[in-house]
Order: sequence, then structure tokens, then C-alpha cells
Amino acid sequence: MSTPDRPNILLVMADQMPPFLLEACGFSGVHTPNLTALAKRSVQFTNAYSPSPICVPARSCLMTGLHTSTTGCFDNGDPFDSFIPTFAHYLTNAGYETVLSGKMHFIGPDQLHGFQRRLNPDIYPSGFLWSYPLPPEDDPDWQAFDFVSQFQAQNIGPGWSKELQYDEETQFRALEYLRHPPDRPWMLTVSFTNPHPPYVVPRKYWDMYKDADLPLPEYPDDMGARYSDFDRALRRWHGLDSGDMRDPEHLLAMRRGFAALCHYVDDKLGELLAVLEEQGQRDETIVIFTADHGEMLGEHGLIQKRSFYEWSTRIPLLINMPGKKARKIDTPVSLIDLPVTLIELSGQTPVRSLEGRSLMPAMNGEALEVIPIISEYHGEGIMRPSFMVRLGDWKYIYCHRSAPQLFNLVEDPDEWTNRAGDPDVSEIEAELHGIIAGGRFDLDAIETEVWARLPMKDAVNRAMAANATNWDYEGRHKAADRYVRQ
Repeated sequence: MSTPDRPNILLVMADQMPPFLLEACGFSGVHTPNLTALAKRSVQFTNAYSPSPICVPARSCLMTGLHTSTTGCFDNGDPFDSFIPTFAHYLTNAGYETVLSGKMHFIGPDQLHGFQRRLNPDIYPSGFLWSYPLPPEDDPDWQAFDFVSQFQAQNIGPGWSKELQYDEETQFRALEYLRHPPDRPWMLTVSFTNPHPPYVVPRKYWDMYKDADLPLPEYPDDMGARYSDFDRALRRWHGLDSGDMRDPEHLLAMRRGFAALCHYVDDKLGELLAVLEEQGQRDETIVIFTADHGEMLGEHGLIQKRSFYEWSTRIPLLINMPGKKARKIDTPVSLIDLPVTLIELSGQTPVRSLEGRSLMPAMNGEALEVIPIISEYHGEGIMRPSFMVRLGDWKYIYCHRSAPQLFNLVEDPDEWTNRAGDPDVSEIEAELHGIIAGGRFDLDAIETEVWARLPMKDAVNRAMAANATNWDYEGRHKAADRYVRQ
């Protein structure tokens, strides 16, 4: 049974969902009736960022309240240490039942990281399979994955996918849990894999957006000249040099698919909240909605994530807490602030310094201090230290040993005018560069570690394949404890 000082917590996550296009976040394109209703009851953080614009590292940050350079989780084939306490450990120690339904993309043998149990397995493999070196420079046709085809109109439309099947199971298990809650405070994380591509959509949702007015990106005539080294590397990694996605047919199809899957997730949120109401627990439950990172959707001629542009790094973040007034917070925050907030709510004291900050001052109506918000990406396609810093109106992007980028997001929200090197803004550029290169992060050590791990993980992968072993989570569903047995 929850108490005023220990309310239940429902954390709902989407995958690869930027706030742009979502009506609930103040944009147009995607109808989100349930998310919009939640926003009206919530503290909404309008400038929330992913600490890493890719799944596994971002989720390691969400769990721990630490940056990826601290957890050592650099790409989608990296684990983080089981001795690093997560918010699930702290909430468990505070007496919560901690349960996970859906994707968390844990890599390695620890598939719980503090949760008491999972209600279903993960959608992706648990081994070190998704770590890759850079493509060979002498092979212009090299491609790791067929990223581009998922975003082309001929492969987008009504249908069914393993991803949808997974989210159906995730939702079923979560609803089952909420209908039979424990007699103590609980924390349930429900994590969907949609609207992550492929954009294969139930026809009901596809038809909803048949004639939708979905804003398309606009490109300057000299777009190619504005690409950074980081952009060029990602274009090659995603196969965009041979499959440009700026055709309006592809852009409209991918955005229609994205919108339809966001609506699908919105309906899932509505079902979860309806069951909370049915159980009489809506007013004693903290409800949080967020995502791990964004999706470029053709902005800057890019697809997928990994980039530090706004569409890749910005995320929705809504916190509805009993007794707290709804308001919007424009001060930039990070996903790593969320676990720190949950730990504070549980009454636990972290056993180590965390790198996020509590959002409780904002929940209590106070102003948040403006501090640097950092995002990192060091993995596949780049394989060297890369950082973003957001401070006030400014965003700085630095890929080690490459020319930086500096944008004023108020004057240039689409991030086309690179102010790096402009004498008029040299002071803010120096300040932001110092946050990255001033000693807090050991750039050379990060790069060395990224490369040193590849042969080690490869040796483990080959042995596990030969032994036919894996770490994939298998739920414990005892038949004798289910349904009618007496």
C-alpha cells in the first residue's frame, strides 16, 4: 500500500521519440490525446535532453544517474557494471516492489540491475553483438546495416511487426500487474520499443494519418557545405551517401509512420492510466513519461539517432506527481536527473556522487539553476569521444580532433548557422569547450578504451556462439501460482 511519503511510481518510456510533432509538447502533427491530458496535470520539461543519443548508453544513464563516460557504456554492445547502484536498487531498499515490463536493452549477464523481476524478456540480444569498428575507408560501398530501407516509402505502411508484437506483450503484462498490485508501494517501468522504426503500423493508425498535415524539413541550398565531420561520418554509417532521404515521398512516409506509431504508444499510455483509475490508485501514483532519445526523421538530411542535433537529443519529459501543480519548465534538464529525483523521493541517500540533479525544486514550484547539460556519444560510426553541451541558449558540439559546432538555439533553432570561430561569441565558445576538454573528461582515454574493447568483446561473442550460450532473460512464471489452482 502506498503512503503520502512513498507514492507508487509508474514510469512509461517510448523509444526514439523526439518531442517535435507531438501535440502534447506544443507542436503539430501527431494527435496525443492521452499524453496531452497527462501534460495538463504534469510538470513538463520542455528542454529535456538524452545523455546519449543511442539506446543502451542512454538507458545506462537513466538507471544510474551517471554519464556514459562514468558508467563506461559507450555503444549498443556495452554493459555497465552490476555494482553500480541504480534507481531500482535504491527503491528496492526503500521497500518498493520494483518491476520492469518491456525494453531496457541491458547488455551482459545482469538483466535486472536492481529490478525484482521482469514481466517479459527484452526485445534485443543481451550479448556484446552490436559493437562495430569504423568502416574501411577503401570500401565506399561498405554498410553495416540497411538503415536506409527502413525509411523509404516503399517499406513503410500498414502491417504487423515483431516490434508491435513485443509492445503488445509489454502492455498486456503491465496491465495485468496494475490490476493486481502488491500490498506495498510499487515502481513499475513500462518501456515500449515504438515508435522506433521499422515504420510498419497497424492499419487503424496508418489510416488516421492518411491526410495529416505533417511538417517536412527544409534544407539550405548549400547543405552539403555545412556538414561537420561528425555529420559525414554518420551519413556514411547510415548509408545516406548512396540513399539520400530528402525526397518528399520518403520524408512524408517516414513521418506518417512515426506519427502513427506515436499515436499507438499514446493509446497504450491511456490504457495504463485507465487501469490506475479503475484500481483507485491514480491519485497516489507518480506518473512519468519520457523517451531514451530522439530521431532525426530527415532533419539535416539525416535519419536515426547518434547525432547531437535537437531532433536526435531532445526528448519529452512529463512528471505528474500527486499534490504538485502543473507547469512548464524551460530550463534545460537531462534524463540523468530523473533517477536522482526518484532516489530522493524514496528517501534513500546515494552511496556515491551522482551526476544528475534532483528535479524536486521544479516540482515544488521553484526555479531550476541553469547548468551545463551534457550528452555523449563515442560508439559505432564515430569511435572517438564526441560531446554536446547545452548551456542557456547555446549548444556546443565537439568531436575529438574535429572542428566544433556552436549554435544559438533561440536565433537558429534549426541549427544551420555554425558560430564556432566567430570572434563575437568566442567567450561562450571557450567556456563550453572548457567543460569538455578542461579535465573533466579524459578524451584520449575514452578513445583508447572504445577501441580496446572490440577484440575482447569479439572473443567473448565467438565463444558464446560456439557454446550456444546467452544471457537473455527468461521470466519465472510458475504455473502453480497463476489463475485458479484450488
